[in-house]
Amino acid sequence: MEQWLPLFRHLLSCPVANADAFSSLPASGDCPSSPPPAAALLRLLLSPAPPLPASPSDPTASILFQTLPPFLQSQALSFLASSSSSSSSGLLDPHLLRALAARVLSAPPDLYGFWARRGARHLLDGLPEGEGVPGVAAEEFVDGFHELPPWLKEAATRSRPVLPWLPFECRSVLGSGTCGGGGGGGGLDGIGLETLVLEQDEDVEMQEAGCVLLPQAPPLADSTVQRALAVQKEIVTLESVLVAQRVVKDLQELCVESRNAAAVLSLVQPWEADDDTLRVLLTNLVLPEDGVQGGGPALVLCSVFLPQLLELQRPPSSVLSAALDLCKRHPAAALEAVLFPLVLRKGGLNVPQCDVLTRIVKECMHPLHVAAFCHRLLSGEEQERKPVCMSQHYENVGTHLVWTESLFALFYSILSQDICLTPSTVGELISVIDERASEFSRSLKFGNFMLCLVSKCWHQCKNQRVLLERAAERTNTFLTKAILAKLRPAS
Repeated sequence: MEQWLPLFRHLLSCPVANADAFSSLPASGDCPSSPPPAAALLRLLLSPAPPLPASPSDPTASILFQTLPPFLQSQALSFLASSSSSSSSGLLDPHLLRALAARVLSAPPDLYGFWARRGARHLLDGLPEGEGVPGVAAEEFVDGFHELPPWLKEAATRSRPVLPWLPFECRSVLGSGTCGGGGGGGGLDGIGLETLVLEQDEDVEMQEAGCVLLPQAPPLADSTVQRALAVQKEIVTLESVLVAQRVVKDLQELCVESRNAAAVLSLVQPWEADDDTLRVLLTNLVLPEDGVQGGGPALVLCSVFLPQLLELQRPPSSVLSAALDLCKRHPAAALEAVLFPLVLRKGGLNVPQCDVLTRIVKECMHPLHVAAFCHRLLSGEEQERKPVCMSQHYENVGTHLVWTESLFALFYSILSQDICLTPSTVGELISVIDERASEFSRSLKFGNFMLCLVSKCWHQCKNQRVLLERAAERTNTFLTKAILAKLRPAS
């Protein structure tokens, strides 16, 4: 195993884990020859591993691949997929590749991360069609294709349906009188589709706010509430880092014991603490998953760091360095609990907020994270871009983008990093340019963004050249001629 450590370190540091990326790997006695033998790596990943102390009887933890960190799992799958399509692909056993991909895709959703599952899907798609994986049905690889959408499942669990296949409560059918088939328009014959409405409950207000509803958990006991209120008083009056560390430890224990970390944080309101305490919180507070997208780190970010950003009007304090460290370790959490809520802020982005997001994108995010963020933000369904935030901050976060100069500056910085955007994302950006060109006709930030989009994404833009020319002609800056020159081919 030790001889493979240099390769695993290279996988962790390499932005693109394909076969060509390993040409720069220095050859040594402690490292496999370059390029490393993918077939031997595949067998190593599938080799038995000692059981984890936390779950000695867990059968899913029986191979070495399961013990790797999530990012390293994704990189290893990416490397194997690249190697299987190269000239040396004959050395890779397709049955072993299918077996590894099957373990990831047929495991419970919470066992492997999003990017590991995406890597397994990519690996499986690159293999020639075969007899499949023994013991795993082919339909298991279709992730939720036959499943009902989540919102329909949730509505069905809390309602008594009028029709077996529709999760509508009997009392929510307007003008139907009773649920039975009696006369006077009370039967189903008189019900039109327009009269069917979803059950109205206490979640509607939060759904309209466009935020992820934090998972239902056991209500807090009276003793837990009292302890949380005591921590709240302490956390705003701390006088030393040592005391802050002790209070953070108490808060962490309280969140774990209550099994409802979100409710505890809502009572404690850690965002009200001073900068020194906030740094201690970001560095030391470790929370359970709690069913939130991005897990425990997302709860830390949305309850400690995000509130500072929502009202930011000047360059951020020293809390930023501690927050960036956390975002680097947990980019998925930063995506859900910082990028999405701040970009969807009802008042729109300002310059200091844009500067913080630019640093997070450049320093903490893999290009694939950024591309997925842009796709979900601009091309995804509304359910896909609901951010994670505390209930006290729902009113600050909306469901639609507010286009400001700073938001165009953020997308300019994303494009400047050569992020590969999907065609649908580029198409949405072109539509925004057409809609906003007159409003931002004298904006240099809008002009820079438009010029960068045309330069970096020309293959997707050339089919919309006429529309872009018309938009560019409505601008009036020194960049207008440069944009038109890019759009008009040389005569």
